[in-house]
Formats: sequence, structure tokens, C-alpha cells
Amino acid sequence: MGMNSWRLSCVACGWSKLSDLSDAASRLRRGGSLRRDGDPGAALVEALLVDAAPRMTCPGCKRIGLTVGQPLDESEEDDWLAAVLCERCRKPIDPERLDALPGVKRCAACQERAESGETDDEPDFCPRCGSLMELRVSRGSGLTRYRLFCTGQPRCRGG
Repeated sequence: MGMNSWRLSCVACGWSKLSDLSDAASRLRRGGSLRRDGDPGAALVEALLVDAAPRMTCPGCKRIGLTVGQPLDESEEDDWLAAVLCERCRKPIDPERLDALPGVKRCAACQERAESGETDDEPDFCPRCGSLMELRVSRGSGLTRYRLFCTGQPRCRGG
């Protein structure tokens, strides 16, 4: 990597933080990988950080196992922040598709599945409060019946 800053990230929740030399050294000291006295060089901090990151805890989801990578260029980071996610699969929509169809909400693959009539497992939302609806067995005797119930506010009674 050869820089004085590294990107720590968590694969599980997507948490990410740019860590400079002093921040990385501080994290290593707290974890017991670096002595408290002295001023370590960037090469030593980098080697220790790469070794210790898999044992570090993510501040976002509290899982153990961070990864160390090079920080993104400013232009790459701006592109990532500007990415529009598909409402179905939550993956970034291609920039070419966004240029051609500015208001599009789905990626090409999800839109194609919807137009071909494949069954959609889209969640249902309450018409009153907008919360997710949940399929439950309705009360009664005889045949088992299922009904959508609102998972939102207790007083909503939507569905």
C-alpha cells in the first residue's frame, strides 16, 4: 500500500473509516499490538494493521474482522456516494442506464424480470402508515386463512 492512510472496513455491515498514521497507531496500541512509547514508522504500522485488522471489532455491527485497504481517490469516492441503488436488489444501477433514463428506480435485470412477468417477491406496505405488512393466520374456525397485517404502529389497523 505504501501510504500514510488506510481504509478500515467491515464486510458484514459496510462500515468504513479512513485511518491516518496516528489513528492506526492508536488503534494498535489499544489492541496491544504496539507499545505505548516511541514513534513507529508508517511501514511498521501498516504491517501491524494488516495483521491485527482481522481481530479488530467493527464499531458499527460489533463483529470481529475488519479489512484494510487503500483509500479511494476523491473522484472514486464521489462516484460511490452518487450511486443510485436498485429498489429491488439494492445493487448500484449502471450510470449509462441512469443517463438514458434519469428517473429509473430499478437496474436492468430487475426491470427485465418485472416486465417478463416473473413473480415478484416485493414486500407489501401498509396503505395507511407505510410500514411493512406481515402475512399471518387470521382467527376463526374452519379453513386456515391468511391475511396481511401491518407491522407498524399498534393503532394502525391497516391491511
